[in-house]
Amino acid sequence: MKQKYNTVLRLLRPVLHIGIIVIVFYIMYRIRLFTDLIPGVQLKIPVINYQENIAFGIIAAFAFILIGIIEDLYELHKPIQRYFQTFTRTWIYRVIIITFIWYFGQGFVFFFWISRFIIVVGACVSFIALFLFDQIRNYMESKRHREGDNKILIVWSDTLESYKAIEKIKNGFSFKTEFATYKEIKEIQITKYFIVVAVGSFEKDILQNIFEKVRFSENTRFYHISEWFFMEDVVYSPENIDNIIALEYKHSKLDGWAIVLKKLVDIFISLFLIIISLPFMVLIGVIIKIDSRGPIFYKSKRVGKYGKLFSFLKFRSMYTHMSVGYGGKKADELYQKLIESDANIRQWVLPKIANDPRVTRVGRFLRKTSLDELPQLFCVLRWTMSLVGPRPHLLNEVKKYESRQKRLLSIKPGITWYAQVFGRDNLDFEEEAKLDLYYIQNRSLFLDVYVILATFGVVFKGK
Repeated sequence: MKQKYNTVLRLLRPVLHIGIIVIVFYIMYRIRLFTDLIPGVQLKIPVINYQENIAFGIIAAFAFILIGIIEDLYELHKPIQRYFQTFTRTWIYRVIIITFIWYFGQGFVFFFWISRFIIVVGACVSFIALFLFDQIRNYMESKRHREGDNKILIVWSDTLESYKAIEKIKNGFSFKTEFATYKEIKEIQITKYFIVVAVGSFEKDILQNIFEKVRFSENTRFYHISEWFFMEDVVYSPENIDNIIALEYKHSKLDGWAIVLKKLVDIFISLFLIIISLPFMVLIGVIIKIDSRGPIFYKSKRVGKYGKLFSFLKFRSMYTHMSVGYGGKKADELYQKLIESDANIRQWVLPKIANDPRVTRVGRFLRKTSLDELPQLFCVLRWTMSLVGPRPHLLNEVKKYESRQKRLLSIKPGITWYAQVFGRDNLDFEEEAKLDLYYIQNRSLFLDVYVILATFGVVFKGK
């Protein structure tokens, strides 16, 4: 809970920075209107347009934020390191960009005079104001870390490099530090730590075992300091910890602000699709009620991110008395018979029944066109699902997963998924899992857009 509180405060930081920069520009505008800034010297007041100068201040503020995100100044989860260098570099780039905009925008974007005094002095004052604000904020966060429950776990091996690096790691963070050997790691609950750092050379199985535990933690970061590394389904990036190069292991390239942007895109697109498809959903609901008895929607519990159950929603496509979860014991027995019969054309985790007798006439059309999945857009709005992610499975199906396939639960399930584009229901579960694990490692906003567009293609083709 405390870590989520810190994340929320970091999310607000860019907003507060925008406010500070705009306020500084406003103060500089008011000061420039005085003609006796220099004692005994009356300065000429140029034609300064209030709206254009404030607009320029807003542009300067957003330029600083965008550069800061690119330069990792606004890291959401990682500990703050090398702050002054990153902040100064962001400020310099911002000065260069707004100077370029000021010079080439005169007469095109800005028809009145943008005061050089406001730009130059405002840039210096905003540097001081932002820096002091961040220093106070960073100090308060560090104090909360020292007094709170956030801890670092250092797992070390019996090698010389471990002893050399441990002291620097302790000095590189403001968290409480605990130690463990690789032999003790099995008995430790890793997910209660904010940061886990493995120092030294380890066997691949040991590192993989540590990371598998971290993979399903929302807040734990995992670093490895050594020249040796090789793990499955891992994305790694170099990090500087007090001048020591460490590799941060992650299950996905999507991290930090990219995840926030993905959530915003999911919400925006799902809300847009709900609005335009609402008349069709109402019509589908009416047709389902006319075609057969029972509820319009099929509700069930599915396994989501980190193995947590969530309410799954879709249009009902089966006869109620034959549907598992609605039809009782007889429906369960019928489903088991179908699984054991020749009608089951896909064995093991995900059985597929050819010409399923439980499906209604309307249900066949809904499944063929994937219209039965439209209500899942409401699950996206509730953040229990994403537009793109692995297929959401039932609890009894997940229990059959092999160890490697459980990695599918490290992200939210999706309405459409990568494997669906490359074979849809023709793939067996092992092939589907491999494709979805590839997606998890390589997911990005561009890949999501590609999968969404490709999904429309396979639906229109009737696949």
